[in-house]
Amino acid sequence: MSAQDVLAFVHENPACIFSTMDGDQPRARGFLSVLFDDGCIYFTTGATKNVYKQIQKSPKVELCYLSRDFGRMLRVSGEIEVIDDREKKQKLLDERDYLKSLKGNADDPLFILLRLAHGTARFWTLEQNMKENEIQPIEF
Repeated sequence: MSAQDVLAFVHENPACIFSTMDGDQPRARGFLSVLFDDGCIYFTTGATKNVYKQIQKSPKVELCYLSRDFGRMLRVSGEIEVIDDREKKQKLLDERDYLKSLKGNADDPLFILLRLAHGTARFWTLEQNMKENEIQPIEF
């Protein structure tokens, strides 16, 4: 397995559970991943949201993706970066209806673009259920 396999799985299954830490309490919520052509995984959020405040305190996250048939899972851990890339933000505003509330403004300081550039990924299937320690990590 390779980094390309990770990105292909995310492309096919873009919804994930995105987990952060809030003090000593884990917080998980659903997020939609975005892929550009640079081998990184992106997300959007708002500057007023708790998830953004949690990332500012600790950028470590874990993501969990499931295949549509629930037969395969991908867990990814790494550190999220806040990215100021007006071109990528505008592309997302043009393509994604759920971002229309920002009124097409890529310069809006409340519109936050997050990037997971590097991380450790592990695929999992039911056959590996009791063999978690044997799953080879994929660095990307």
